Amino acid sequence: MKRFFFFFASLLCCSMMQAQSMKMVVNENGEVVGRYVRTNASTYTVDVQDSYDVPKAGNQVVTFSAAAGQGIVYRNQDKKGNINVRRDAYRYSTVIAQIPEFDGVPDTYPCLGVKNGYYKILIDGKEGYVRMDMAEWDGMSSF
Repeated sequence: MKRFFFFFASLLCCSMMQAQSMKMVVNENGEVVGRYVRTNASTYTVDVQDSYDVPKAGNQVVTFSAAAGQGIVYRNQDKKGNINVRRDAYRYSTVIAQIPEFDGVPDTYPCLGVKNGYYKILIDGKEGYVRMDMAEWDGMSSF
C-alpha cells in the first residue's frame, strides 16, 4: 500500500510540475517571441493571442518553468476577494501585499520561483509568496 501511495504522490507531483512549464520561442536577444506550437520546415508556429509563424533563423525553442523563476503569475480568476501575498511560503507568514480582484485585464507579476506550494513573485517592489491555488502561471503575458 505504501508503494502505491508513493507512486501516486510522485505521479501527481510530476503532473503538477508539467503544468508549470511550457515551451517558448525566444529570439537571439533573449526576448520571448511567443508560446511554441509546432516546428515547420523553416519556421516555428507560435501563439500569443493569435497563432503565427516566425523564422527558425534567429529564434530557438526554450522550456520555461515556474520553478526556474521564469514567466509570469496572475490571480486565479475564479477566486473572490483580495489574495494575500506573504513574506514567506507558509500560511501564517506576514501578509506584505494583496492582489485585488479585477474587472477585465489582470495584473501580472514576474515569477521568481516556487517554494512549498507557493509562487514567489515580485509585487510593489517586494518579493513575496502567493499560494499556487490562488494564482496562475504562464510562460509570458498576453494580456
